[in-house]
Amino acid sequence: MKATYAIAIFILFIIMLTAGSTSAHAQQSERKVRIAKIEIDSAYLDAYKATLAMHAKTAVAVEPGMLALQAVYDKAHPTHVTVFEVYASEAAYQAHLKTPHFLTCKNGTLKMVKSLELVDVVPIAMEIKPVLAEHQE
Repeated sequence: MKATYAIAIFILFIIMLTAGSTSAHAQQSERKVRIAKIEIDSAYLDAYKATLAMHAKTAVAVEPGMLALQAVYDKAHPTHVTVFEVYASEAAYQAHLKTPHFLTCKNGTLKMVKSLELVDVVPIAMEIKPVLAEHQE
């Protein structure tokens, strides 16, 4: 799981949340930032990745409080998935948990998930080049 944690740390450095302004600091302090460390049953890996990709795309597109949702898997251990989530606030996170797309994803992947660890984190630096932020199809 150390490799998965290293991936999560890397993700922290590739996400930009705001441009630098005095109100940006106050906004960042209200944000909820979380890492989910997930181990997937290898029999369901492809299905899980497809479901998670669709969930991420939908959540970012339709939820104003979902600021970022990044998901990666460890190349050496493909069943180890790390998800990095940034919400505008705790209320935005709670609203996310009640959305139809989250409930569909959560309930549809229960048998696929061997373990799940949720870690609330505090950002140190979160920057991203615009080319990485561009929407990729």
